Amino acid sequence: MKYEASQNLSATEFKRLFGVRRETFAQMTELMQQAAQSKGQGGVEPKLSLEDQILVTLQYWREYRTYFHIASDWEVSESTICRIVKKVENVLIKSKKFRLAGKKSLWQEKAPAIIAIDVTETKVERPKYHQKHFYSGKKKHHALKAQLVVDLTNFKIVCTAYGKGKQHDFSLFKASGVHFHAQTQGLADKGSLVWTNGQV
Repeated sequence: MKYEASQNLSATEFKRLFGVRRETFAQMTELMQQAAQSKGQGGVEPKLSLEDQILVTLQYWREYRTYFHIASDWEVSESTICRIVKKVENVLIKSKKFRLAGKKSLWQEKAPAIIAIDVTETKVERPKYHQKHFYSGKKKHHALKAQLVVDLTNFKIVCTAYGKGKQHDFSLFKASGVHFHAQTQGLADKGSLVWTNGQV
């Protein structure tokens, strides 16, 4: 869906489809415009507007589809989608406005009062090598695991960690090197851990 068509979506539908609020999308657009202005004009005009380039990147993050499938939707080449995603990611990272607080913030003086930790699995294509490391017996498919630590006072993601489908949730937690402040309380499912006052 191109940017013009997305304007007909409600705020809830926009968030559901692209994974971010319109306000966040506007901030991303502003950063992309600033980056484009700093480089100046010249060269071949891009096939997709800056807004559409951001939507392409959000679609890639949201749906985890291949560059080929996304390129087919947007009627551009696979390499074009790859360049767009990398460009948008680099601009957002360099701005420092979309960086996570990081695991160090969990044990510093102003650490969150209460947090939640959970691990989710994302299905991936069967890898060519080391397939058994990616195979999740629980989900019966090849997967990557993502651990999220969320500050429950403002519902912001504090930090992330990643592993392969075979890895147990608690093993991923230990490998992530996450530590908590003594006064931090948290919630987790039985597959991970439960802690209070800094004790696991």
